[in-house]
Amino acid sequence: MLKQLNTLGAVAIAAALSSTVKSPAPTAQSQAAFPARHGTARLAGPVTWGSPDQAYGKRRPVTAADRKTIQSYRTGHIKPVFSTNFTDPAELMADWNLMSDDGRMCRRPANVEASSAGLRLKTLPAAPDCRGGIKWSTGSVASKAVYRYGFFEATMKIAGIKGMNNAFWMNTANQPATGDYFEIDVSEVQYPSYDHIGLQQYPAKANNVALSNVKHTGMGWGVNFVDDLASGFHDYGVLWTPSEMIFEIDGEPVAAVVTNNAANAPADVMFSSALIYAGVPDHPEGHDMVVKSLRVFAYHP
Repeated sequence: MLKQLNTLGAVAIAAALSSTVKSPAPTAQSQAAFPARHGTARLAGPVTWGSPDQAYGKRRPVTAADRKTIQSYRTGHIKPVFSTNFTDPAELMADWNLMSDDGRMCRRPANVEASSAGLRLKTLPAAPDCRGGIKWSTGSVASKAVYRYGFFEATMKIAGIKGMNNAFWMNTANQPATGDYFEIDVSEVQYPSYDHIGLQQYPAKANNVALSNVKHTGMGWGVNFVDDLASGFHDYGVLWTPSEMIFEIDGEPVAAVVTNNAANAPADVMFSSALIYAGVPDHPEGHDMVVKSLRVFAYHP
């Protein structure tokens, strides 16, 4: 995912924290009931390597124990430290930053909406201030709260068009001891049935200036499904622990990586859409990414 650097200042404040930082006192909406489950997406084949292992992330096989652990968070017996169904505009403004950024895309706050269906990241004709002749704008939000370790799961429906990156991701704060920060790509879904999952290392930055000689690298997976992921909602999630990360879709673990605590600073939660791939139709407006709910759980060893 392309980095949204204007979130780093707020996140960096929490770099010294060693436990989950909760949002402000939850409203009635943020205590939303644990959602009903949807159908399970079916893998079209083995999960592939999108990029090679790195020192900070080495793949390992997914196990039955991983499945059991993931399910322990999904049963509803453990209370999340934060949850929302994104239907309340006031809560959206209280808990989330509505982002603006330019580059290969144009994302603006006006494209973000709290609706009865959930968080809608709308595809609209480009705003007048969009740069580089871009024709269409999309949306992005970042949580004001940051979290260190835990289980993070969102129920999403991707936009049903080619060219869209439907993303659920996290950025850690700068890590002074190693001169880096990490991007956790929980899901970067492309219509109709592909998902990229990964972990990326960047040099620590301040005011968009690198603070170290760390080079940007990444490791990850490609996941292909039989199902059209735009035809309904699916659950996408990651269990982030001090030693590893386990990525799941609809409760089924699909990838695991041993990190040895390489990513150890608090991170915000982000959702974004971007028309950055080939195949964008002539009229993509109205094809939106929708996030029905988000649940964040403290890590339970």
